[in-house]
Amino acid sequence: MNKQSRLVTYIENFSELEKLIVLKALHSETPVEIIVGARELTRYSKTSLEEMLELTQQAKKNNFEVVLEWDALNQEEKFLSTCSVIDRLPLHDFKAIRVQDPGAVEYIKHIYPWLKIQLILENGNHNLIGLTKWSEYLGKQCERLVLSNELSREMLRDYAKVLTIPLEVLAFGRILLFYSPRKLLSPLEKKNIESKSIEASGSSEESPHSGFPLIENTHGTFMFNVKDLYLLDHLDEIREMGIEHQRVDLRFDESFDNYAESVFNLFSGKVSESELPIRKMHPRPLIKGFYNINKTDVLFTKLKNKRIQRLDQNYLGEIVDVERDQQLALLIKTNGFEMGSLQEIKMITPEGKEKMVQLSWMKSSLGESKIFAQKNDLVLIPYTNGVTVKTQVYLNPKT
Repeated sequence: MNKQSRLVTYIENFSELEKLIVLKALHSETPVEIIVGARELTRYSKTSLEEMLELTQQAKKNNFEVVLEWDALNQEEKFLSTCSVIDRLPLHDFKAIRVQDPGAVEYIKHIYPWLKIQLILENGNHNLIGLTKWSEYLGKQCERLVLSNELSREMLRDYAKVLTIPLEVLAFGRILLFYSPRKLLSPLEKKNIESKSIEASGSSEESPHSGFPLIENTHGTFMFNVKDLYLLDHLDEIREMGIEHQRVDLRFDESFDNYAESVFNLFSGKVSESELPIRKMHPRPLIKGFYNINKTDVLFTKLKNKRIQRLDQNYLGEIVDVERDQQLALLIKTNGFEMGSLQEIKMITPEGKEKMVQLSWMKSSLGESKIFAQKNDLVLIPYTNGVTVKTQVYLNPKT
């Protein structure tokens, strides 16, 4: 890298801090900013307030810039309770505070006008007018805008030319897809959960994807993409746009222990991106997200799985239920279908696998034999191994 980007990352415990202290000593020229948080304030942190304050003091003694994160989205009662927590903290110990709730922004602006704000705009404000208005509203108190990972390379470049305030983007980490203040995982547990955090993985009924990381904690339930964002091979390009603050989130999957040293070396210019172990070691696929998207209309073909869309005039319908080793439920979506002797059909699964099947029988949902089905009829056909919900069914005409 011709010029170093500014590494922004999180620490959750003293083990991580000690490792950063060693790395900082080896690469003292590398600008590093540490984000700390606590369970009461931060969406994903498991750190107590006491430990967070001790981490802050130790980090400052070792010449780290420390930023407090208050990124939780709270309803009124809990928000007021959190404000009282903020009031008890030694806020002068922090370089700035990171907030995303407009109520939290307003609270800091009016109660602590001297405290710099790093405004998290990852979940909205994708347009330049919104970003500009926030910058103008906060004025000199706004130290940085944290931009969404849904902005393309071209949009980031254009915004950086107009906005005079420092900007930050996520260079590596999880992609949040869904958030609810409700606790959606604990009701599924058969026994009482004593811990304050539950982690699981989920699957989608709308696609063949599975392995969505799920977290439930005191702030609600979070679902992440099955793939993580990875822009570490674009650090120079992002910096040349004028975006020098690039965040690396190593809070999950033991990423800190596995990648911290390599990432630190990358930012310091000691190694190239191709030498990093992340691509080989990471437990989930890595993607560039919206970064390489040039036109918004290109996205629409990717939003829908083409394998589950109707393709030609021989289309029959869609598998809507699977009873293993017994039968499949087929919803007819054409005007009508008459089954001939040993009629052959073709099935295309959401994964793209094709299966040719001899349709030896067809029944109504009541179990009665049928040879003709009309549009919107739900019929039962023989089970076929490997066929899942959303499989598309086509008639294979006799020759």
